[in-house]
Amino acid sequence: MKNKSTALYILLMSGVLSISACNDEQNNKAQNVADNISVKIDTAVADVKQGISNVASKVGIALAGNPDSNFVVKAGIDNNKELRLLQSGMDNGSSKELRDHAKMMIADHKKLGDGLKEYAAKKGYILIDGDHGKADEELATLNRKTKGDKWDKEWVDALTSGHKDAIELFENNKDKVKDPELKSMIIGTLPTIRSHYDMMKGMQDKMGK
Repeated sequence: MKNKSTALYILLMSGVLSISACNDEQNNKAQNVADNISVKIDTAVADVKQGISNVASKVGIALAGNPDSNFVVKAGIDNNKELRLLQSGMDNGSSKELRDHAKMMIADHKKLGDGLKEYAAKKGYILIDGDHGKADEELATLNRKTKGDKWDKEWVDALTSGHKDAIELFENNKDKVKDPELKSMIIGTLPTIRSHYDMMKGMQDKMGK
């Protein structure tokens, strides 16, 4: 009887050890699969980061060595900044004159933006989407002010300064760019930017600096 009990015990223990070994093998296989997936994900992420870095490097080299693409990218970013500020004038300006000016200038700046995008696509240049946060500081200052005369004045000051910078950008590059088509676009756009500046400067003078 004792021998039978011992044999039964040994049989049961063998079964337990067999199940345990099987579970360990399955766990090891599952861990290996998880490790392989993790490695593949890390590799894919690294490849994407490297790809982005390569593109950024190529764009940087292109900008450094190509005055045409350099201007187009800068003009696109500045134009997007002005559009953000102009939209804030439409949304928050208390003066009808201000809102009317903003509406008119938005149409002109959208036309300029479309022209830059069309030109960039034709030449294979990469335009930045957005303004890299260039309007953030001005918009934060405006948002801290109560809507009304003070808000309007701050907005007019920002637009006056922005259009002055745009005139300088276009003037400084009209003789630097190589492509006659781009040069013609710059020369053709300058009168519009100057008229915007004169309009904002007139409002600024009327409000008092």
